[in-house]
Amino acid sequence: MINASEPSMKPLSFNELSTLERFLVSEQTPPDALSSLEMLDGYMTAAAVGPQVFSVDDWYSSIWDQEKNLEPEFLSPREAETIGELIVRHNNSIIQLFADEPQEFLPLFERVGYESDEVKKLAVEEWAMGFIIGMELAYDAWKPLFDDEEAAVLSMSIFMLSKVSDDFNHLTDQEISELTESVAESVICIFSFWHGNEEL
Repeated sequence: MINASEPSMKPLSFNELSTLERFLVSEQTPPDALSSLEMLDGYMTAAAVGPQVFSVDDWYSSIWDQEKNLEPEFLSPREAETIGELIVRHNNSIIQLFADEPQEFLPLFERVGYESDEVKKLAVEEWAMGFIIGMELAYDAWKPLFDDEEAAVLSMSIFMLSKVSDDFNHLTDQEISELTESVAESVICIFSFWHGNEEL
């Protein structure tokens, strides 16, 4: 049972999210690092709802480099500790939400504001790409979902919004909007597929 009163489980404040965002977009991170809060949130969400339980060591190094060869250039041990703590807490808060109230899930792009529709569309694309990267942490374990024709549809909106295929180019603005709005429900259903939560 997750103890919500634990400091390591506390969701990040707006200021803490901003601190983490500034680091992710900085030149201190490797070229192929997850480069936005949305991408990180999608990545952690896939790891949280999927079929495999990960330790911090399993997913942390892949944030910076999927080959796990490169690391960020922290300016000090204190900065490394701060960023690490923020990342682990954000991950823990996602895990806690799915343990306690999975139906309350919203992707980060539905919980923050953006200066324009175009900026939000990019945020959605990055979140979806992060989710796909998170699935690839345990690709073989995810295969039963992809092999189940009905269940595979649950991930379709995420794949399309990530622009990994040319399908996105044929979508209307209305279809993009509908797919974006369906992401939260799709993730909740993916969680249910793997974990069979009776409350869903």
